[in-house]
Amino acid sequence: MHLHHLCFVLPSDGDDTNQFDHHHPSKPPPSPPPPPKQRSCGTHLHEALRNTLHRFLNSKRDIRLCGSCIKPSAAVFHDTDGVQLSKETSVATHSPKTFTYSELYIATKGFSEDQILGSGGFGRVFRAVLPSDGTLAAVKCLTETGSRFEKSFAAELVAVAHLRHRNLVPLRGWCVNNDQLLLVYDYMPNRSLDRLLFRRVGNNKNLAAPPLDWDRRMKIVKGLAAALFYLHEQLEAQIIHRDVKTSNVMLDSNFNARLGDFGLARWMEHELGYGIRTPSMGDNSLRLADTTSIGGTIGYLPPESFEKKTVATAKSDVFSFGIVLLEIASGRRAVDLTLPDDQIILLDRFRKLSDEKMVLQAADSRLSDGSYNLHEMENLIHLGLLCTLHDPQTRPSMRWIVEALSGGIGATLPDLPSFKSHPSYISVTRSTTSTSGTTAAATTITISTSFGIASSSSTAFASAKEESLYITAQQEQSDNSGGNDFMTATAQLSRRQNAFLMVEPPREITYKEIISATDNFSDSNRLSEVDFGTAYYGVLDNHDILIKRLGMKTCPALRLRFANELANLGRLRHRNLIQLRGWCTEQGEMLVVYDYSANRLLGQLLSHHNHRKSNFLRWNHRYNIVKSLACAIRYLHEEWEEQVIHRNITSSAIYIDPDMNPRLGSFALAEFLTRNEHGHHVVIDKKVCVRGIFGYMAPEYMEQGEATPMADVYSFGVVVLEVVSGRMAVDFRRPEVLLVKKLHEFESRNRNYDEIVDPRLDGEYNRKELGRLVKLAMACTQSNPNLRPTMATIVSILDGHDRWLTGERETESIDEWKESNMLSLSLIRRIQALGIQ
Repeated sequence: MHLHHLCFVLPSDGDDTNQFDHHHPSKPPPSPPPPPKQRSCGTHLHEALRNTLHRFLNSKRDIRLCGSCIKPSAAVFHDTDGVQLSKETSVATHSPKTFTYSELYIATKGFSEDQILGSGGFGRVFRAVLPSDGTLAAVKCLTETGSRFEKSFAAELVAVAHLRHRNLVPLRGWCVNNDQLLLVYDYMPNRSLDRLLFRRVGNNKNLAAPPLDWDRRMKIVKGLAAALFYLHEQLEAQIIHRDVKTSNVMLDSNFNARLGDFGLARWMEHELGYGIRTPSMGDNSLRLADTTSIGGTIGYLPPESFEKKTVATAKSDVFSFGIVLLEIASGRRAVDLTLPDDQIILLDRFRKLSDEKMVLQAADSRLSDGSYNLHEMENLIHLGLLCTLHDPQTRPSMRWIVEALSGGIGATLPDLPSFKSHPSYISVTRSTTSTSGTTAAATTITISTSFGIASSSSTAFASAKEESLYITAQQEQSDNSGGNDFMTATAQLSRRQNAFLMVEPPREITYKEIISATDNFSDSNRLSEVDFGTAYYGVLDNHDILIKRLGMKTCPALRLRFANELANLGRLRHRNLIQLRGWCTEQGEMLVVYDYSANRLLGQLLSHHNHRKSNFLRWNHRYNIVKSLACAIRYLHEEWEEQVIHRNITSSAIYIDPDMNPRLGSFALAEFLTRNEHGHHVVIDKKVCVRGIFGYMAPEYMEQGEATPMADVYSFGVVVLEVVSGRMAVDFRRPEVLLVKKLHEFESRNRNYDEIVDPRLDGEYNRKELGRLVKLAMACTQSNPNLRPTMATIVSILDGHDRWLTGERETESIDEWKESNMLSLSLIRRIQALGIQ
């Protein structure tokens, strides 16, 4: 055993606080509760604990209570100036910022044509070397003016400024300069997918370059699917991209897919599981791109988009994603005018081959035989055709698609229908005219609608040398006058800049603002006791906020936790993670400010001391909390830029909002691990240090001190047990102190699962879901980390795919489990001997 430091934090009698009812400032506040009892760092017991635990461990060990409270550090510690945040840990370091025009002018060499990376949307993209740090960036410059372009710019800015995912192009900042609008992104060395996928054989330079290999194509497909799943289901509000296409899929140095260009993005409210609805994040910020006009690119637009007054949905993105899959499988564009008439439209070509059971004929001929798996190719085409079904209701969701790509939905995909009854996507007729000796192809496009309504048509002109037709459809409503739609950018500048104020990264908040927001930390604003401090309700800038006020301000270990939580939480964005709003370090305080959307702790709602019927968790809420929590942890482990090991997943770290959606907080102990080119994490800090909450820590973590994703999986399994049973993970008032030990003994005796469920549910629960959760908790809390499921597998199981649980797999006996957890069991016996409850 390698236990060097042990910290006991004894809860005060006020830990089981009454729930705080959100009251509007205009209403009289409720009668104040009694003054909060302060937490103790355990100094009055340190002699007894030291003597007892030294006998258990080793007389040479240095056991200290509460970090440095008993045995101060040799260094002098000053508390008067508050917590000093280093530049490296500053939240602002990781947030988008406003660039000056001169910075970007210098970075792009005066927007030189030699620095142009490409053009798309409403402007050009320039390569830039930022003078502040010498790093490469891509500057998107909108060259057009008018309300439509301003609306697109604002939509893209508000959308991407808050997004954090490894498969999205990261935003560095923005600039508004008179009539010029600029966005600054990370530079993507491998440019866009279409440049690699559609290389022209006729070009001598590209002739020598091999086609994009199959493994990289599948990696790109999975990355793009993960990005869309994040946008559709893993944020506070659903984002519909509306312009998913190969030219908007960027590739970083490791050929990871990065979805970009959010100029047509649209925000919607969630309608997910059990009728739970997530409210929008703030007023008008989610309505910037609302429109009933057609937006997107011909070839990727779903058929229903051509209907009048059609609103884009997630299934619109699914259709476009399906077209990208077919392009990746075939190596050709969605619309290619160089081909014969019956092959111009890629989707219609694949549908015809599907009816003939010959889809592999359309596979990319540049891929040599044996360089790819035929079954994978066929499945990819099959999935692409499922995504592009005519009726949007029959298309799968991105959640289902991610599951299908990971192989978790079963052995086979659903059968495809016959496409003979489907109308063509679009029909193309050609006519050739000559002008001043130059031949051009005037192509008339007739668009077939989904529901048999009269088709609309438009005419686009493309050079005869062009390979494909890339026009953007923007069909304005007839009741809008064109003159009002295109006002000059100068006249709109003041309104435009006001719109960008909605992009608010976490900021430093003054102590005066905090005092005003919380009514000087009044007892009527006090919410509850949290880790090492107290939570308060407040109102700041007309927004409800939650302020965590940390106590024991002279403790160096706690001050380090505070700095870590600020740096870590400000870099993450997920609908099931608590959102950081700011911080304050004045007057020697340590104050963390969050959005107030979640104001109750899961542990309090599960507690048997909670007698308020309105706060009782019904079974459907419990199951949804577990599912959502699993998605949040998977995001940390697999979907963010770096791999995040939380190390503090407990029921007291999970906040519950009014819609019963969980939000994971308490990131002070989180460890961020950089990924290498293969996606595996690289440990930067090699110092071994065990930090966590007893009862939730995995046995191998307590022994070795190395943070791994499997340690979080163990903690998640303990929380699942708490949700099912309504019991605390550690309760010295019960004969079986450890809840996880009780479960493993219960399972070894083959007892009925109904005996372990929370009796307050009174039999009102889904027995199939109960069995799934108990078996999952058992698997997550096995002492051998190699036997635990990954978070991706856990999410799949909670979605109803039980193959991993029901299949043959290695398990451990109760004796093996006790032997591996000997450290925890021995520690419990010695604490019990002290009479601590």
